Amino acid sequence: MTFGLSQPPKARPKPGQVDAPVRLLDLSGRERQLRGAMMAMDRIGTSFARYARRSMPFLVRNRARLVPATVQIAPIASDPGEPAEGPTFSVTIGTSDAMAWASVKLNVHAVSATLEGALGGSPNATPAPFTQPELTPAQRALLTRVGHSLANDLGTAIREEVGLTMTILAPDASSHTTKSSDALELACHIDGLQVPASIIISASAEALEVAAREHGTGIDAAQGDPRVAEALREVPLEVVAELGRISVGLRRLLAFRVGDVLRLTTATDDPVSVRLAGVEKFVGAPILSRGQLAIEIRSRS
Repeated sequence: MTFGLSQPPKARPKPGQVDAPVRLLDLSGRERQLRGAMMAMDRIGTSFARYARRSMPFLVRNRARLVPATVQIAPIASDPGEPAEGPTFSVTIGTSDAMAWASVKLNVHAVSATLEGALGGSPNATPAPFTQPELTPAQRALLTRVGHSLANDLGTAIREEVGLTMTILAPDASSHTTKSSDALELACHIDGLQVPASIIISASAEALEVAAREHGTGIDAAQGDPRVAEALREVPLEVVAELGRISVGLRRLLAFRVGDVLRLTTATDDPVSVRLAGVEKFVGAPILSRGQLAIEIRSRS
């Protein structure tokens, strides 16, 4: 069960600007169930973005790069992120047992940039609008060559990450293969072009989850999310080394003057308590380190 998160009205987008789709709030725990697959898909997207530069050399010529976005769970029938009307192009790959599939899809701006760049032109030029709803045979032949290369790049990234071997499927064979379950979807935006071109990669969510666990790249459901543990390591905590404590009356406190000496009950060779976020964790000793007063940890409390 999913609910859309409502957003306040926004200003009218500028020409060429694409609004990000509303992120769905998953109340079914689907993201928790597919946590390992989503982490594997994130790494697959990073590898694919690196490999795809070889299949699209015009990106290097124009100093453009693929930037993976966030992995999302999307129904197979969804078609998010289309910035304008026009033809798209996709290639589907799958395993020999038809239990797992993945796909590469070029949105209309990526199609235009690929056609222009593959023919030696500049994909950064303002593309002319498509006058026909369908690709011509020549355009489709060129995109098929590039699309198959991108699909092989995706297959390589998947095989390296979860051990699944996929091959390119015929268009008629992929129509029913990709409707069996939810998909994980990741958009790789082409950064450096004047148009919002994106290559969207998708994969069968459950098949990727199973493969990730069998290949040892997934995470046990009983364990916590390692992303949370990694984030907790960056949380700042206050460390206090306590040299000693004394109690004084208010009258004496108000009489303090510059130069007065406060004598602590701690001797110079007594251990020092080290508190972490208010909790005593270590026992140390005061020393000098590079001309600064420091605490040397001697033991745990």
